[in-house]
Amino acid sequence: MKKIYLSLLLFFAAATGFSTTWIITNSGFSFSPATITITIGDDVDFNLGPEHNAVEVSQSTWNANGNTALAGGFQTPFGGGSVLTSQLGVGTHYYVCSPHASMGMKGVIIVQSTTDIAKNQLQPKLLVYPNPSNSIITIKGSNNIIGFQYFITDQTGRQVFKDILSDEANPIDISQLNPGIYLIQIVGQRRQSVKLIKN
Repeated sequence: MKKIYLSLLLFFAAATGFSTTWIITNSGFSFSPATITITIGDDVDFNLGPEHNAVEVSQSTWNANGNTALAGGFQTPFGGGSVLTSQLGVGTHYYVCSPHASMGMKGVIIVQSTTDIAKNQLQPKLLVYPNPSNSIITIKGSNNIIGFQYFITDQTGRQVFKDILSDEANPIDISQLNPGIYLIQIVGQRRQSVKLIKN
């Protein structure tokens, strides 16, 4: 019985250990980032303003700035929500904010298969600690992150801080930020995001 539990534990650790949760926010009437490339198994969280949602549409609807939902596609409520890996097959997924599609508020999620991973250099795992914090945080990568750019944005998608990572462990003073939820994004081979809570 112990072998079965251990086998199940190892299976779930292997299945979830390499997934990433991508965070998409809005900056006014634009999704940020507007295009992401993820790997099958990754999840996407939409953190949007209360007047915005995300609805998957066909490519032709997307090109025409329309908002007719794609049958069987993903959809988030207003304010955002999670899109799980089970809702995203390999390929290109086009989405819009249904009330603002005519204004060009749209985005793209490109999902790669696991065979595509071997073609790309692995993205370093991004660690941010302590989190929550009220003064100094440290951004650390599991691989070489020196020279990568990072951004800190607030819940509206407004950029409040940006810099270049100069060391394997980078202390950042966030004491000047107002309390709330922020998003730290590191830009390397692909964009990776971590939610930060400022006390």
